Amino acid sequence: MTEPNEDNHFTVLENKTIGRNLARFRKFREKKALEVADYLGLSEAAYTKYERGESKITIELIQRVSEFLQVDPLQLVASNSGHVVENSNSPNSPIAIQENSSFQTTNEEQTKLITKLVENVIAMNERIMKLLDKTNDE
Repeated sequence: MTEPNEDNHFTVLENKTIGRNLARFRKFREKKALEVADYLGLSEAAYTKYERGESKITIELIQRVSEFLQVDPLQLVASNSGHVVENSNSPNSPIAIQENSSFQTTNEEQTKLITKLVENVIAMNERIMKLLDKTNDE
């Protein structure tokens, strides 16, 4: 995994909360920390430091873990304990936050970082749609 640059640090977000979410969603998907670490190109020890909130979590890390776990990246950032619901009928079913939950940022920097994450997800979805359209045309 490449070193993050100054523009994508999640230094102001609560690494411990996000780290707990990484672990919780990984367990929902019945994946081992080693599997996630391998996908990210990290050692298991380096990855579990993210789950424990001991390493700074970046947008890139959140995006890559969300891809591997098939989870909306915003859920990794915004989910609070007790606000996660999963359809247990299918292991690949979407995980959703209860409707009555809310996400609040505590400062301007968090708001900017969340906005950047959302913009990256939208851009990624647009690229996927273009690829699907291109595939359907062939």
